[in-house]
Amino acid sequence: MSGAASQEWPIVRTTAPEVECGSMSSHKSSILVSNRFRAARKHGWRAVLGVVFLAAVLTAHTEPVRAASHHRMVIEGQGEPTVVFEAGLGDTLDTWRPIQMEIAGQCTRTVTYTRAGYPGSAAASGTRDAATVVNELRWELARRNVRPPYVLVGHSLGGLYMQYFARQYPEEVAGLVLVDSTHREQQLPNESSARRAGRAVVLYMPLIVRREFNDSILAGEQVSASPPPPAVPTIVLSSTRALRGETPASRALAARFQDELAKEFPGARHVRVFESGHYIHVDRPEIVTEAVREVVGCTS
Repeated sequence: MSGAASQEWPIVRTTAPEVECGSMSSHKSSILVSNRFRAARKHGWRAVLGVVFLAAVLTAHTEPVRAASHHRMVIEGQGEPTVVFEAGLGDTLDTWRPIQMEIAGQCTRTVTYTRAGYPGSAAASGTRDAATVVNELRWELARRNVRPPYVLVGHSLGGLYMQYFARQYPEEVAGLVLVDSTHREQQLPNESSARRAGRAVVLYMPLIVRREFNDSILAGEQVSASPPPPAVPTIVLSSTRALRGETPASRALAARFQDELAKEFPGARHVRVFESGHYIHVDRPEIVTEAVREVVGCTS
């Protein structure tokens, strides 16, 4: 695939390995977050999140933000464009590892990373909205001298962040793969409404997950206020298997949001993935891998 025009990035020399460990302070915070993640999984918050978070909504704050000092990042493979993977709420780069290895081994250069505040990355500061997350990602890519063009792959809330990236920086984007992505108008209960509704699972989330969860409305607003999506190869992958606790009405609404999402991107191809829940890249990894290969242009 021919890449989009790339802007000039400063070359930053660094001896850091591709997978970094944090400073002592961030390491301690990572241990605390990691412990809370394990406890949360034991109580099943991620299963409930699938229902609550079938895709989140987010911000309208576009002031420059200071990037977190470092993110855990894995860079593998060679070639252009570079595929950049963005995880969903509560997930780290590890959620993409099988697909990353497949694409890096047979197709092009790949990047997975863990957002600030999660185990292995720097502590998160400020609002956890789309503008902040994308600013931090672009800063880290520049620091690692990973230049555009990029094919952006985002799951769930990560898909919303990648929509913002593509709309704000179209000259850096060569394509998109949205994996059961959050729609910019999907509403998510905030912490106070969750408390009133007795949703203890939301309040039990690790702090960084709660912050992203609560700031998701801001991110959706930011995407809505952004320029139109670029006309680049785009594939929208949508799950078809209902989540636990989902009603027919909520499933129909989720399907409608996915249809609207595909229509927003010029020439996007919408694929409904059968026998898959919200985690399409886990349930049907071959579908996601093939979609990425198609957008990159390295299909056999």
